[in-house]
Amino acid sequence: MANPELKITNLDVIVIKGKDAETFLQGQITNDIKLIKDEEKAIYAGYCSPKGRLIAFFLIIKVWDNYFLFCPTSISDEISKKLSMYILRSKVELEKTPDNTSYFIFYGGTNSEEVFKNIWGNVPYPTKIMETTQHPNEQNTTGLLSITKLPDEKGRFLVVGESKTIKMIYDEIFPNLDGTDSNSWNASDIEAKIPNVFKETQEKFIPQSLNLDLINAINFKKGCYTGQEIVARTHYLGKPKRRMYLGSIITDKPPKLADEIFVETSKVGQIINFYKKGKNYYRILFEILIETLDLDLMLHNNKIKIKEIS
Repeated sequence: MANPELKITNLDVIVIKGKDAETFLQGQITNDIKLIKDEEKAIYAGYCSPKGRLIAFFLIIKVWDNYFLFCPTSISDEISKKLSMYILRSKVELEKTPDNTSYFIFYGGTNSEEVFKNIWGNVPYPTKIMETTQHPNEQNTTGLLSITKLPDEKGRFLVVGESKTIKMIYDEIFPNLDGTDSNSWNASDIEAKIPNVFKETQEKFIPQSLNLDLINAINFKKGCYTGQEIVARTHYLGKPKRRMYLGSIITDKPPKLADEIFVETSKVGQIINFYKKGKNYYRILFEILIETLDLDLMLHNNKIKIKEIS
């Protein structure tokens, strides 16, 4: 391994802990942090500006009484500082990407489950989407490990733990690889219609425009949080005018985050995320006005093909 600390390229983690961590996070995110109180479930959640616009999107797991908030590297410094501003006198500690924490992803169809069992014995293994299991080694010789099953047709697993433990596990499962990158992570999220917020797209979307309500990343029964009034108003007083869709495009000009989508000369939406699947062929998540769904949607003078409407 080139680095003892294994990370997914362009993905950082903000670790929040302390006596008041649950109360603190409950007042910041769109989802109900209490859903993961028993440390057996992961959640997605948005983080909004006071105007109800998304400034971050998190995958959140809770293990070893710590909250792990995963978000893109391009915004992690800013979001860490913003969250720190609201700690005030609360008994909360925040650390961005601790040196002793590492993580990687793997997919079903490998011998990975057997490797885990050989090292940890008959440990609980996540079988449901968004289920999280954690494994302190019984002999206490290898440290802490957590596994979360994420949305993906093949079965996608996020492994988080102490760097020494993660390096050992990774070397056992993938002895011929050196680190993990963001391509698989990005592609899997896109195919599962899981959005993200990057530097280029901060404060451009309300949560419903990126379908956070459709992937259970918003809880409308929890208490107040930053931007809650505007998010709730959209839910209770009307329907969203914009939604996110999965599609594809063939173009010799690579898409960029926040690239504008047009119908004739009118701007109707933006690119949320993308990955390259083949020569000049890209899979994209994009947000548009719902009323333009059946029209010719164009990016770089190339027509977007919508994969599915749901």
